[in-house]
Amino acid sequence: MDPLQQLEQDLRYVRTAVEGAEVDRTPRRLCFLWAAIGLIGFALVDLRDAWVPVYWAVAAPVGFALSASIGWRHSRRRGQAAAAIGARHLLHWGALLAAVFLAWLMPLQGVLAWDDIGPAILLLLALGYFQAGVHFDPAFRWIGVVLALGYMFVLFVTAYAWLTLGILLALSLVAVGLRSSPEHATTV
Repeated sequence: MDPLQQLEQDLRYVRTAVEGAEVDRTPRRLCFLWAAIGLIGFALVDLRDAWVPVYWAVAAPVGFALSASIGWRHSRRRGQAAAAIGARHLLHWGALLAAVFLAWLMPLQGVLAWDDIGPAILLLLALGYFQAGVHFDPAFRWIGVVLALGYMFVLFVTAYAWLTLGILLALSLVAVGLRSSPEHATTV
């Protein structure tokens, strides 16, 4: 076999190996963490709305930091040392966190009523999760769809809409976490 044919065969082998490689799914702990954070935060809207800003002011950045740590450990454990992938995750989720923070400026400046900030942020979250499903883990597209449907739900249903959405979001995130096989789970 001449060197060109050997190179072609080697490249075919590498391509087949890469295409057949197992998809790196989101660590279970991340899904479970955000299921708990989201359930509590969404339930507070219906049960203790005065606590919502304080809760999210603490839970969102702490959850972001914990997520970064869990994701980093997960990648290291799987032998993935590519910093570019981690940087993309940090940029994606950090930009979403920044957009949500900036959205809070609208009611502070009188541009948006306080009652309307929740659905606006929910729309940002739906887009953020859907885009994460496009670029990182396809299962997050469904979380984005759940949040988009939840956006419409909270606009038209008044009784316990946020609590209901929180339960649906938590169940969806738990389902995404459970769909990973144990070798994908993070053991911190």
